[in-house]
Amino acid sequence: MKKIFSVILLVCTLICGVSPVTTFASNDTLTDDEITIEEFEALEHVYAVYPENRATGLIVDHYFGIAKEGSTLVITGMTACTSEVVKCGFKDIVIERRLNSSSSWSEYSTLGDFLTESTSCNLSKRITVPSGYQYRVTATHYAKKSLFSVQKIDAETGYLTF
Repeated sequence: MKKIFSVILLVCTLICGVSPVTTFASNDTLTDDEITIEEFEALEHVYAVYPENRATGLIVDHYFGIAKEGSTLVITGMTACTSEVVKCGFKDIVIERRLNSSSSWSEYSTLGDFLTESTSCNLSKRITVPSGYQYRVTATHYAKKSLFSVQKIDAETGYLTF
């Protein structure tokens, strides 16, 4: 009986140790007043440049950008995935800033992850930022079909001066 209990305990420990732990930001954390593409493009804005695309076919469409609305930094993005995807969205969203003439970027704020358990995810966030800096935002488009089938696309916007 002791051996059976030990084997069961060992199996449970292995399963718990191998299974990934994922934390999700609630949709309320990063979704402020929804902004349409038309409203976004009417503002001074820049989109992300995608230097490399590690395609696995899970992400079918995506965009990521920032805009300037007075003293507010507007962050918007979209990740659309195939129908097999179980988690979709953005990981590691970071706002960076630098002094206007500086060449070194520093982390201003970390917004973390914004994931949904669906095949598409829309991101919309407004943040009031201090003037005298240039701002850019980095993130990773994320799609997960299974433990072994994940696609990530890094995104880094251009910068805006406030």
